[in-house]
Amino acid sequence: MISSNSQGHHTSPGAGTSKPLKRGKACLTCRFLKIRCDGARPICGPCQRTPKDDPCEYADGPGRSRTRALEETVSRLEARLREYEHPEETPPVALHDPYEQGLDQESDTTIHIKVSRSTSSYSAHTSPSSPFSVVSPMANIPSPHPGSSGSSERKNSTSPTAEPRIALPATRNLLEWFFTQALSFGFFLNIPRFSNSALLPLNFGHQSRPCPGLLNTVYLWGIHLSPHAQHKDLEHTLLMRALRDTASDLSISNPHPHRLMHTIQAETLLGYFFFRNGNILEAKRHTSSAASLVLGCGLNTLRSSRPQDQDSISASVPAGWITLPPSQDAIEEGERINAFWAVFTLYRNLAVAVDPPRSVCGVFDAPGCQIDTPWPLDMETYKKDILPHRGSSTVYEYLNHIQQKEDEHQLASTTNMITKASLLLHQASFVAGQYHSNMPARDGQALFAAFQSVRHLIDSLHFQMSPLEELDHGSRNISALRDLYLAHSLINGSIIRLNQIFSDTDVNCLQNCIQSAQAMIHGGGLNVAEFGCVNPIMGTLWTLACQTLIQEVLRLRSVRSGQHSHVRSEVEGKGDLQGREDSILVSLQQGLSSLTFFSTNSVLMSKSFSSVPLSKFRYLFRDWVMNFDDVQEDADPNLKEEQMVTCEESIVSLKSWYDSPPAWDLQQPPSLSVWSNPKHITPSAWLGLDRSCLSRSSSSRLYSSPFRRIHTCKS
Repeated sequence: MISSNSQGHHTSPGAGTSKPLKRGKACLTCRFLKIRCDGARPICGPCQRTPKDDPCEYADGPGRSRTRALEETVSRLEARLREYEHPEETPPVALHDPYEQGLDQESDTTIHIKVSRSTSSYSAHTSPSSPFSVVSPMANIPSPHPGSSGSSERKNSTSPTAEPRIALPATRNLLEWFFTQALSFGFFLNIPRFSNSALLPLNFGHQSRPCPGLLNTVYLWGIHLSPHAQHKDLEHTLLMRALRDTASDLSISNPHPHRLMHTIQAETLLGYFFFRNGNILEAKRHTSSAASLVLGCGLNTLRSSRPQDQDSISASVPAGWITLPPSQDAIEEGERINAFWAVFTLYRNLAVAVDPPRSVCGVFDAPGCQIDTPWPLDMETYKKDILPHRGSSTVYEYLNHIQQKEDEHQLASTTNMITKASLLLHQASFVAGQYHSNMPARDGQALFAAFQSVRHLIDSLHFQMSPLEELDHGSRNISALRDLYLAHSLINGSIIRLNQIFSDTDVNCLQNCIQSAQAMIHGGGLNVAEFGCVNPIMGTLWTLACQTLIQEVLRLRSVRSGQHSHVRSEVEGKGDLQGREDSILVSLQQGLSSLTFFSTNSVLMSKSFSSVPLSKFRYLFRDWVMNFDDVQEDADPNLKEEQMVTCEESIVSLKSWYDSPPAWDLQQPPSLSVWSNPKHITPSAWLGLDRSCLSRSSSSRLYSSPFRRIHTCKS
């Protein structure tokens, strides 16, 4: 007979009889309360008549009950506690039946065996459900098998805290999406070696594969750069795993032979990821972690020519600290050299992008920070078993114009150019930030000496670079074109940043700023849209170029209207002001288009775009179009309308994408007239000095002594 309170599937095996249930057949609630249970499923009679706080559960059900799961969790935690209290004992390792199916399997198939201490730590680390793992069981989720469409659907049934698996695209696809852009985001490892190890059909965390933190970070970048929108939902999950595994990869219990280099690479990629997405605080945190690791591992003194006492070095290493073994070949040595400079470049670019000019110095500028590592080479050069010369004080000697040994491989290295250009952009920003109002004459002289020193370095590096106009624009090596464009953009940004401090008083500095801004935006005719992604620092550089051009347009209009009484208007020629303004507005439109294009998938680029007031663009281009109509009254009206629509669509209609811009505040460049007195040379006279008079004999006095006096944040 079926109770009226029960559902159609509610059966009572003991209905109509007083026969007691077998031992252990009562529900857990009735057993705990010591009351008679009728064994009805899914809810017994007592629990049906008098609902309890706990659900009606049976210990012999098809799945684990809540009580059973809690008991197993308590047992596992007690076992781990015993392991911590008695580390000298060898704990058992849980091995699970590889043929168990789904969540319905019991955990009775677990086999406990004794293993030696030399292998137990690795087993505990790589077994996702080991009760004695030193990291979270969630940290060892298998990656998708090479060539598969996703990970296995089988889940671990014995760990109630096991992380749910996610269906990732094939590993090969993730690597392909990432490696097309990897060099733009600080990837310094040898790509073929990394790819081959990542595709090995081995467990996630195996010593022959990359560390879990790095592999998850590469997967994160692959999803982030994926052309398929349906994969974007996995980005947050992979980010959480990358952060967690990167933090635990340096554990002493992790025997991975490359955990140091892989962790540095993971921290660098995470720094670029947060930098690109506008999370500056996290970007700084991971960049600082990478910087601490490269300095702690001694990557700043690779191939140093300084004599070193091996006994003192060994004695200075703290107990338990991880040191790098000797490099196995030129490629591995090159990876370490490029690792240091990749972190160095990221640290410099991040400081220039987000810090005030007077606060761009950091750990690499600290007193006593010794940088002997030679300038980097391209990875293809290391494959030829070629390494750079040994040296010392690499950055210091470069900034102070001391001759360094550089062969044709270093001079032709794009990686070397990008590194030096980033350093010079950092130096130019720092020197420009030293200016302040009411500057004493002595400090002004030191500032100008620093200005001349950095300008000489910028000109020398710029001369070494191949002009972008001479490149093969039809080349399919997009990565090489993108890197060369980045190097040129960094140099042009350095010229703008450095010359801005005197651009109001010297026409040559003004023209340098305008020409560099236009050169950066036009890029020698390269189609930057083909790059796909660019280094995050490009947002800062394009914004700097656009702001420079905007100020020049406003200045030209004030000169034409007779309202400009500044020094620059006095040296302005009688040239075609309207033609120059039109040329600048064309460049400005192209720069804005670049920012707009890359804003679609980069939060930082979007912020850079919105930092330049959009209302000012509307004002400038509205007047430009109106002037264009005035001088072409007889032109085809359809053509004029098409040109106006093109201009409006590419510039003005973008306002709906962004918040209202801040009010435009045109600040006058600094005036250095405080130093203009008979006792000292005026800034205009300084800037008028012919560069040929700065001979090598006098440059050591002009460049070194005053520059060191003002340049307090030197390497």
